[in-house]
Amino acid sequence: MKRFLMATATLALLTGPIMAQENETAWDYVVADRVIDHGNGIANHVRVFAFDTDSGPWLSIIPSLGRGVEDYTEDYGSTLTRRFVEAGYRVVLVQPRGIGKSHGDLAPASVSMSQLAADLKASFDALGIDRVNLIGHAFGNRLARTFATLYPDTVDHLALMASGGNFEMSAEQRRCLRNSFDLSLPDDQRIKDLACAFFASGNDAGVWLKGWYPELARAEIQASSMIDGDFFKAAGGKPFLLVQAGEDFIAPPDKAGRVLQADLGAQVTYAEVPHAGHALSSEQPDIIAAIILAHFARD
Repeated sequence: MKRFLMATATLALLTGPIMAQENETAWDYVVADRVIDHGNGIANHVRVFAFDTDSGPWLSIIPSLGRGVEDYTEDYGSTLTRRFVEAGYRVVLVQPRGIGKSHGDLAPASVSMSQLAADLKASFDALGIDRVNLIGHAFGNRLARTFATLYPDTVDHLALMASGGNFEMSAEQRRCLRNSFDLSLPDDQRIKDLACAFFASGNDAGVWLKGWYPELARAEIQASSMIDGDFFKAAGGKPFLLVQAGEDFIAPPDKAGRVLQADLGAQVTYAEVPHAGHALSSEQPDIIAAIILAHFARD
């Protein structure tokens, strides 16, 4: 039987496991902040957010194309990390190569999805994490499914946000997406393109004006293009939650999330979030946190 989590039921979940302290942010919960050197010129800046360093299941979020893990903090309008911490999780955010203190080869021909997955695995291993609840956002959804395929025993629960589809983008979709990464454009033009590509109508696209890393994005695009989509499509057979934005312009429901759910059937629990675009974690973070927490608690 196909499993659905209806958007109309989402708000009721907000009275569930989330116990937020509204005057605090994710950064109030940082309990570890370190750079993990993997050798061969590769290192990841890793932060752990928690109430208690010694208890609680582990959870990690893999960010969107050319963006960093701060997207899941109040820095970019998101409460996801804080909501997960306040629900009892230890959240480990692994900064991708090329951002801040993280570094490694970003030559597009040299970076593969398996190498990026290995960065995550090495970071988890260094922290003694043998099981993790994994969330992938946009590009991160592909990397999360690759990780689950390569390291199935490491993944406890899996959730995807803004999963793209296997379809040809229109000229307008390509233009909006391309211009979002073009840091040479005036801010007002980029905000218009960000709104087009990533945000539902009326939501504040300016929150994503900063935080772009074009060199990382080029490497991730190349890595994604080099891997056979059938390799990671089914996440190694692991059941997963798919959170689809209802107003996602570059990955609309009828070409992205609904298609993947139809293809994989009972393996996928599908949730569609209204008034959200591809940047949904900065648009409807409380609703998304509630959906993911309810799913992880149920399975």
